[in-house]
Amino acid sequence: MKFLRVLACAGALAVAPSVFAQTPPPIEAFGRLPAVADVAISPDGSRLAVAISSLSGESGIVVADLNNPSANRRRHGVGEDLQLRNVGWADNERVTYLVSQTLRPGQVLPPGFYFSGRPRRVDYYRHGAINLTTDRIQVLTTNPENPWADQGARLIAPIEGDPGAARMIGITTNLRRNNAQLFRVDLDNGRVRSAGLRGVNTDTINFVIDRAGNAVARLDSDEQTNRWQLFVYENGAPRVLASDVSLYGDPISIRGLLPDGRFAAVENNDAGFAELIALDRSSGAREVLFQRDNADIDGAILDPWTREVVGVAWTEDDAKVRFFDPALQSVQDTLASMLNNAAFHITTWSQDRSRFVVYVERGLDGGGYYVFDVQSRELRLVGTRYPELASNLRGERQAITYPARDGTRVPAYLTIPGGIERRNMPLVVLVHGGPHTRDDMTFDWWSSFLASRGYAVLQPNFRGSSGYGTAWEDAGRRQWGGLMQTDVEDGVAALVRAGIVDASRVCIVGASYGGYAALAGATLTPDRYRCAVSVAGVSDLTAMMVDTERQSGGRESMSSDYLRASLGDRAEDRERIRSVSPALLADRVRIPILLIHGTDDTVVPIDQSRRMERALRSAGKDVRFVELRGDDHWLSDAPTRVQMLRETETFLAQHLRAGQ
Repeated sequence: MKFLRVLACAGALAVAPSVFAQTPPPIEAFGRLPAVADVAISPDGSRLAVAISSLSGESGIVVADLNNPSANRRRHGVGEDLQLRNVGWADNERVTYLVSQTLRPGQVLPPGFYFSGRPRRVDYYRHGAINLTTDRIQVLTTNPENPWADQGARLIAPIEGDPGAARMIGITTNLRRNNAQLFRVDLDNGRVRSAGLRGVNTDTINFVIDRAGNAVARLDSDEQTNRWQLFVYENGAPRVLASDVSLYGDPISIRGLLPDGRFAAVENNDAGFAELIALDRSSGAREVLFQRDNADIDGAILDPWTREVVGVAWTEDDAKVRFFDPALQSVQDTLASMLNNAAFHITTWSQDRSRFVVYVERGLDGGGYYVFDVQSRELRLVGTRYPELASNLRGERQAITYPARDGTRVPAYLTIPGGIERRNMPLVVLVHGGPHTRDDMTFDWWSSFLASRGYAVLQPNFRGSSGYGTAWEDAGRRQWGGLMQTDVEDGVAALVRAGIVDASRVCIVGASYGGYAALAGATLTPDRYRCAVSVAGVSDLTAMMVDTERQSGGRESMSSDYLRASLGDRAEDRERIRSVSPALLADRVRIPILLIHGTDDTVVPIDQSRRMERALRSAGKDVRFVELRGDDHWLSDAPTRVQMLRETETFLAQHLRAGQ
């Protein structure tokens, strides 16, 4: 992750010294929810549905007329205390949307429904539709008598030949079993009818739907054995096409149908990298459609109206795409020539492909949405995601690699502040969550905020991260506090050797797994860091496993399988897990620790931070604990997100600025 002989950088490190404005943007500019969170274009290309949020966090949907920009824009609210997640179009007169809310037992769950006898909060998702002719908003449900049936439901629209209707895949009972079922739902009155598919059972978890709304395949997974099965429907009768056993019980990842009727799926090849394949619905024959030598395929690009697979997406630091359709690839190439070195991707388009919605990022501007008119070659701004940053924030974010102690080169991202000499800078190591996810080059509001305050920010994709093949990801299994942790430490050491970072002014920060890594840094290597910030971090690995089993419906659930595979589940792992649990090692801490946790976190219970606080106080250590009232694992509320940044800014200024 560096330069000189230590670092292999993607791009030169040296830039103009005055990179950030003299007065950095306020915290609210970073902590706000995106002003424009999502944009969708109507089938006829005449209107846009735009998901917007104010600085205070209020969200809504604005519908704009592209053919008459001066016309009044119509705004539609989606309800108080709801997080607007996305928007779409079912047809030219109906906008669809998805919202979420964190609820407690009794607010949505059936009476007396608990998990293993213990009530808990849940993240609850609901779909809705707006009829622009009548201005009526219809909340969509698969079971009016049991709202929990919509938890995790998926809305599928438009449906060819069935105007005013959509399909929903929802569950029929509760979280203990998946029980997926397919329904037809009326977008105007909410009436729902089961598709009545043959063979559906308690192992059914998903369906593959064609453009006419018919189920062409079903996916089942047995939680006891982790065996999955792919059934194809022929004249209404299911037939097994493929079957296997997977680590978590997750089946082959079907991404949609190709124009020729075959399935498009993502699966790992013999080299351990995810590739896109075509799977014949009759014979099961496989054909590789697209692969990269050193990167996993992320998924398929779907036509928004037919839902047929028309391209492929993957990440090589920046997001990459390839369209199989020559006309779509031509638009992609045209935009690439117009936008020069800007990062961009096409998000959706009109049915006649005359207008496209394009997301564009230039440096650290926070990104924005544009409409591209093919005929005029005009690119019109719809709105920026972080308007207060778009013209006020400058900086450099670059892809780098550094050597781990065993010689392996670790990929990472380095965000550099401006206006200070690029030697002996204070450093924040920002560790991603997961742990089996990854960081990339896209705009990151948290790292950009930290850099705006004068800190270099290092984001390592340590072994265990996804996107680099199964060997890289598997290398991190059973390595909590081990290889995953030392890969992070080695990034700091490389920056210090290069003279970029002051070894005495390094703080480790992260959320979720990254919060664990921050606490592990404070307990396993207490002399390496000046301070640590854990946001929604895990502190007691054994307790986290027990809680995951309780919340997800038992030891056999996919969530439990995932965590056991990551932590280790052998007899010899149990003591090792205890030996790297920060809450059990509080007496080793020598640095100040800031704990931050949302009270409504449904992924990592707030008890994990409370355990850590109790242990640290009992050991007489320097700790501050901040509870974010009413917020979730992802910090979905603007006020509490701002609160987290403010607490972090004060804490870092106190401990990293001293003595500089």
